[in-house]
Amino acid sequence: MDTSETSPPRQRFDALVVGAGFGGLQALHHLRAHGLATRLVEAAPALGGTWWWNKYPGARVDIESLEYSYGFDEEIQQAWRWSERYSPRKDVRAYLEFVADRLDLRRDMQFDTRIETAAWDDARRLWTLTAHSGERFEARCVFFALGFLSEGFIPEIPGRERFRGTLVHTSRWPEDLDLTDKRVGCVGVGATGVQFVPEAARIAGHLHVFQRSPNWCLPQRNEPMRPEYERFVKDNYAEIRRQEHEQRGAGHVLFNYEITPSSARSPLDCTPEEREAIYRHFWKNGAIHISRGFFGLTTDKAANDTLRDFWERQIRETVQDPETADKLIPDFPPLTRRPCGEYGYYAAFNRDNVSLVDCKADPIAEIVPEGVKLESGRAIELDVLAFATGFDAGAGALRRIAVTGREGLSLDDRWAEGVRTFLGLMSDGFPNMFVLGGAQSPAAHFSPPLLVVYQTQLALRLIEATDAARGGAVEPARAAVEDWTREVAAVMDKTLIAGSQSWWMSANVPGKPRQPVAYAGGFAAYRDRAERSLAEGAQDWTLARDPAEAS
Repeated sequence: MDTSETSPPRQRFDALVVGAGFGGLQALHHLRAHGLATRLVEAAPALGGTWWWNKYPGARVDIESLEYSYGFDEEIQQAWRWSERYSPRKDVRAYLEFVADRLDLRRDMQFDTRIETAAWDDARRLWTLTAHSGERFEARCVFFALGFLSEGFIPEIPGRERFRGTLVHTSRWPEDLDLTDKRVGCVGVGATGVQFVPEAARIAGHLHVFQRSPNWCLPQRNEPMRPEYERFVKDNYAEIRRQEHEQRGAGHVLFNYEITPSSARSPLDCTPEEREAIYRHFWKNGAIHISRGFFGLTTDKAANDTLRDFWERQIRETVQDPETADKLIPDFPPLTRRPCGEYGYYAAFNRDNVSLVDCKADPIAEIVPEGVKLESGRAIELDVLAFATGFDAGAGALRRIAVTGREGLSLDDRWAEGVRTFLGLMSDGFPNMFVLGGAQSPAAHFSPPLLVVYQTQLALRLIEATDAARGGAVEPARAAVEDWTREVAAVMDKTLIAGSQSWWMSANVPGKPRQPVAYAGGFAAYRDRAERSLAEGAQDWTLARDPAEAS
């Protein structure tokens, strides 16, 4: 049967970028600058990636705005002005819109295009990607920039379809959903829930917070941007960016309005008075940076216990009801799950219109038409039920696409026992497929806007090497993939995080193989391993000869 008249025509490019967040925008820019004919496609109706989808009240960055930004273009760094120290979602989106306009990216961007399948043709050395509309794209290389935290997860609770009110995951928040005077339920108290609760508490008639496991939350001390501070940072961006890539930590070096190095001192080497003063200094001036105040907090249980003692006291000083404070204190060591930046979270539980529901003592049994029913039989009537239950982190969004590599190998089959990559960038059996800010990269532990730029430049160097060798495709060697997967696990095994029930260890999604979702050895070590792989060449990478060249 001839389907040529009914099948949509295929559009052909050198590279196709999937996703229009921080990863995708810079990839489009750098690939075009490299001379590659590139198209970017995005499922949403506008750019922004996770910052377009996450419209829930309270959404904002937990890295300072001046650092949660691109560093590759000095004109952009100097021209853009942030309104707050920690930017709300709308400002991050406005920044990305500004970048797209400044770099003239829109002419090669296509929205409302959700990719459903991606298949490699080994004979033609091409990827064919098909969108939900049936539109097809062919490209020599594909760059998936889908976001590390973009595939929302809702736990299986019976009765969701029966709820008569509004049920929503926070990552798909409707712009017209108004909580004013509503009876609101929030399920989950991770980073999103911690941001959502104080905002919802201000306007809801009553807010029930359904908590199974509390989190350690840190005050972020947000405020309007100080002009003199912004000027200081812009005058010193070169040094700041250098240190972000070199220092131990998550790729941010600004603390208390200064460039501040991470400490190499253990809290156990201090007197109790010195230790208390240092902890209080960080708590007062931006506690999200508290892990940089001492060395060893995630590797030494005794050192971590000093932080736990201090942190517990801060919670009890804020939360007025002792019983509620007890329930808000976690039973796991601080910093072994993602610490949550808070803007009035603990104080929200002092309000008369906020109730904490301890779901460890009395779990949710089912969702009923009127609201939520607990195992005890207690029923809580709700108008809105918001699931702030996090994400299938790392590879969740990519695995929603049916990806097929060499010889019909599916990505699901290759990763049946867990994600397997080299540098979090590529997987064997899937030539010319690059993943930006994905699983087994440092994405969960390092600044995404900085990481994706390096990964794109690394990918371009691999493409150059392939072209120089007259190759049609590049992929990592199986041994390099297995070695890297072991290295990611080995680094995490040296920390207290390895024993946690955190999404950092893939523990939040039932059935997901337990493994670290990201490399925790720091960006400098990651970069060194990547550079060594390029120097070693054939040991880590396989270049496939283009059939046209071979003939």
